[in-house]
This record gives sequence, C-alpha cells and structure tokens, in this order.
Amino acid sequence: MPLKSSSPPTTAFTFSPTLASFDVSVKDYLATHPEKDHVVVGALVFFSSPENKVLILQRSPTDFMPHLWETPGGGTDHNETVLEGATRELREESGLLAKKVRRKIGEYEFIISGEIWWKVSFEVEVEGFDVKLDEAEHQAFLWASEEECRNGVAIRGEEKIVLEWTSQAQLDVILEGFRLKRAERD
Repeated sequence: MPLKSSSPPTTAFTFSPTLASFDVSVKDYLATHPEKDHVVVGALVFFSSPENKVLILQRSPTDFMPHLWETPGGGTDHNETVLEGATRELREESGLLAKKVRRKIGEYEFIISGEIWWKVSFEVEVEGFDVKLDEAEHQAFLWASEEECRNGVAIRGEEKIVLEWTSQAQLDVILEGFRLKRAERD
C-alpha cells in the first residue's frame, strides 16, 4: 500500500469540534501512539434520495486488492493532519471536494508485513456529487443503499453487481455509518 505525496488542498473544509484530536499532523499522532506504524483514512459520503446511499468505489484490476469495493481513502502523509489526509484522499480518488468532516464513523487495525496500519473513517459532506475516478486506483463507483451493502449485491437496470469488500471491517464501518444516519433521523 504505497503512500502518495501530498498535494495542497483545493478547498477549505470545516470539521466538528469533536474531531479536534484528528487535527494534528500524522507524524505527531504517530509519536503519541507508538503502537501504530501507519495511519490510513476513509471518507463516507452519503447522498439522500429518498433513502441514504453511500459512495463506494471498486478497486482497479491492476491495483492492490483488485476488483474489491471500499469507501474513498488511503494512506496519509506525515506532514498533513489526519483530517487533511481524509479530505485529500477523497478528492484524489473521487474528485469530490470536502465541505465538512462531520464525525468519526469507525476505526480498525490491520497488519501488513508485520506493521500495524490503523484506519480511521469519517463522514464527510461534499460540494456536489459529480464523481470523477482516478482510473489507476478505481474502475467503478456506486451510490449504494444500506440493504445493498449488507446483502453484497446491487442491481442497476439489468445488471447484478456483486459487492465484495476489501475486508469485513470495511463493511462494518459502512454499516455503522448507516446506523448513525438512521439515529439522526429518529
């Protein structure tokens, strides 16, 4: 999972005060969490019409974990904050610009080559919904309902799309995002 070099943000974003602990550089975050080796971020973007749908991306056939589904996200740079990493990855992978990072949805760890990678995912509000994929990383996108994510199948016209996830933890974070959205409505 190679890290990309950081590009400057193209838009300013706000964030909930509850996320202040993520408004620190990745380098400083890792210095205070020596049990972790790398920080990875994810962005959950919801679209309501008439039900909530979440943006999911299908990985490129030539990239790590080919053809699997996930939310936008990826590795962070040591000189950016955790929140900047999430909004940068969202922009690079989907073309969407963050307006506000609303809340933390979930986190999990995984191990690659003996190193601990910590992934934290946030709900992000965006400017517009015109998705433009980085074809080197992703081959397709969907706005998927909770039921589609949970069942692992989306139907678009005559096409049946099987949703195989990068991990069970990725699916769990998506389902937690839907749970939090439901709790907001109720």
